[in-house]
Amino acid sequence: MKFERNDTTSEAVVFARYGSVSFDKYMMKIVVRCPIGKYDWKYLMIGYSYKIDSDREDYLIQPDKIVRKGIYEEMTCTIDVREFPFKTTHWRVRAVYEKDGQLYTAGIVMPVIRQSRFEFAFKPNHFVREDGYILFPYRARGGYLGLRFREKSDDDSLWVRLKEWIAISRYTKKKTYYDGKKIFLIYEKRCEKAQDNGYHFFRYCMENDMESYLGRSIYYVIKKDSVDRKKLEKYNDHVLDYLSVKHMIYLLACRLLISSDSKAHAYIWQFDKSLLWSTINRKDHIFLGHGVLALKKLNQSFMAKNMNSVMTTVTSEMEKELVIRELGYKRHAAVVTGYARFDALVDCSDEYNEILIMPTHRSWLFGVQRDVFTASEYYKRYMDLINDPRLIRLLEEKDMVANFYLHPSIGEHVDAFTIKSDRVKIIPYGKYALDDLMMRAKLLVTDYSSICWDVYYMGKPILFYQYDLQDYLDTWGSYIDLTKDSPGKRATEHEQLMDLIEESAANGFQLDEEWKAKRESHYSFLDQHNSLRICDALKERNY
Repeated sequence: MKFERNDTTSEAVVFARYGSVSFDKYMMKIVVRCPIGKYDWKYLMIGYSYKIDSDREDYLIQPDKIVRKGIYEEMTCTIDVREFPFKTTHWRVRAVYEKDGQLYTAGIVMPVIRQSRFEFAFKPNHFVREDGYILFPYRARGGYLGLRFREKSDDDSLWVRLKEWIAISRYTKKKTYYDGKKIFLIYEKRCEKAQDNGYHFFRYCMENDMESYLGRSIYYVIKKDSVDRKKLEKYNDHVLDYLSVKHMIYLLACRLLISSDSKAHAYIWQFDKSLLWSTINRKDHIFLGHGVLALKKLNQSFMAKNMNSVMTTVTSEMEKELVIRELGYKRHAAVVTGYARFDALVDCSDEYNEILIMPTHRSWLFGVQRDVFTASEYYKRYMDLINDPRLIRLLEEKDMVANFYLHPSIGEHVDAFTIKSDRVKIIPYGKYALDDLMMRAKLLVTDYSSICWDVYYMGKPILFYQYDLQDYLDTWGSYIDLTKDSPGKRATEHEQLMDLIEESAANGFQLDEEWKAKRESHYSFLDQHNSLRICDALKERNY
């Protein structure tokens, strides 16, 4: 196998066709059918979906052969997956031709591959590396060939495939019964947590007999070993174990999927194979919102059409206009109810002397090795902050603690951070519920995290540390002007941030007058009846 890095290709206006992807031990063979015409087909290209150009990695693969077959030129490439620099992400596969000295990349159209259940269960098409990482082809958005490289998990086992088989059989035999239950399934990210809008909405439904009001059977899906499972014990009759046969049957039967994240989190995350997913993908979905739409542009996964979402909840008329314009919701489907989790937000900061420091993630740090992470500006900036003598002195003088909470997407590196004072606490993801940390805090220090709107909802001050604003905008983009519309004061340099922290402490951690005056315009409701309004909207629409 020969491959080389190349970052200077252009997108083509033609497409190639999928032939096959197969594995023989550690060798992956990809066969692609390229159209005949004024195209000089040269390479296969494998690269990951970068956000900014400096983060781009595309590799040209020399083909073993290119031969004429009917109306196509068939390109065959064999790749030693031990040598290729795969890292944990989605990889795009494209065919490359040359014209006038310029290279052009063509997406590879991949059909839905039909298999018998026996072939599906007993003929895996993937490679498992010695360190437990798995590589397999998949049909990416738009119907193009992609490769996934991630850690192998219990979800990839043959036993899960067999349970799918059992679930389909049982559902088919008693379809009328299961469909007649009129099931709503509620879940959160990867069915691991009970902390966000999904959990708070489910709890409200259980405690206020919304099953009777709505005429629906309501269940919550969560992993058996989740640290949040104990929060659901009183509702056990309405809790489904993730990847149990019952979970699978109820997925097949449900009328609605309701979540604070995308539909993909209802089942196996980034699955290799699934007999159920085509059915799940057709289910209607209610998007309860994950964070107020403002600071970060959401990716294509959250578009109404891609989630098959028939309704979303928003916090204000301003947010409603955004989801209509940016996420493609119909006007009647964007409902101003407020977020379910806001019902549980109570300012407890008088009982605690705490500051919360919570930066969001950086896409270019997903899945990187420890040495890459610790060499990043992100790591160095926050190491400087949590160990700053000015911060520690302030905490000592005020008898306070600063909780440093790293975003779960890069939480694997939380132990890379070290502290010089017991006034700073490093909080691993899942140790405490984030809403508890927010309710206890007198001040939030963040960069671009949407949790700022939860804190602002409680009338607390927020400081934004936006040292890499341009990189953030190039990577994600924002729906608002972050230099003036973020709900709090902002700093771009370390010393400037420390000045603002000290200023806020001197003012008794009060919300400044400018943002106090704007608060009601950002939230249509400041009561604790958001979940009731969501139920009313579901009832009105008869979902």
